[in-house]
Amino acid sequence: MPGFRHAGIDFSFLDRGDGAPFVFQHGLGGDRSQPAGLYGSAGRLVCLECRGHGDTAPLGPAAELGFQTFADDLLALVDHLGLASFVIGGVSMGAGVAQRFAAGHPERVRGLVLVRPAWLDRPSPPNLRLMPRVADLLREQGPVAGRETFRASEEYAAMLRESPATAASLLGQFDRPHARDHAEVLLRLPADCPLGSAPDWARLDMPALVIGTAHDPAHPLAFATAIAGALPHAEHREVTARTLDADAHRREVGACIDAFMAGFAEAAPAPQRP
Repeated sequence: MPGFRHAGIDFSFLDRGDGAPFVFQHGLGGDRSQPAGLYGSAGRLVCLECRGHGDTAPLGPAAELGFQTFADDLLALVDHLGLASFVIGGVSMGAGVAQRFAAGHPERVRGLVLVRPAWLDRPSPPNLRLMPRVADLLREQGPVAGRETFRASEEYAAMLRESPATAASLLGQFDRPHARDHAEVLLRLPADCPLGSAPDWARLDMPALVIGTAHDPAHPLAFATAIAGALPHAEHREVTARTLDADAHRREVGACIDAFMAGFAEAAPAPQRP
């Protein structure tokens, strides 16, 4: 996959297809395969693998991990690619990165797509309460022993009863490459917040699509509903939860994004890739 160097870090990114560019960011603990698996075929897809994710290395200073830094890294990528304006979006954490970028650079953003947002206007939301626990176990015990400790805990058992798919996703954090080295992102991102008060949301006046699901405790449907209501020009779509039917979820999210991107299909041809 292509890459570029910024702030002493070698960033990996996905850049495929042609047409109107869609910069689509992955979730916490994910990589480029997540947005690639959800997106349809309505244009050029770009995804930066954030610090502490995928093939991007090294981690960089732990104190810099947060939504503002991730948005600044994304700015470096789109400048590297020569993208003057584009639709931007993301899944979960990636939705937060897209929000922060859009708030800081509204002149670059033609549209905004938020899939399963996991933050509102406050840090450390309760739906992400187990991420810091996973981070602590990774740092203290490593991925193998930490996984077994977490799997034996009442916290895991409670989540397994509530949502087996979410419990499996949490266990998966122990299995990802460089899990111990990258544990800091699981600690610091949940403790941050993409945007603050209601006026911050009101300034995001570009066309927006907010996609939410029920039956997903890490991504409450109420968050998607509230964000869609706060944005001046947003449409809200509810799709099948990935926790119930992952294939249906992928198809429905892709169809929603394709329909939204159709409104930007007349964009000027994308610049040549560097």
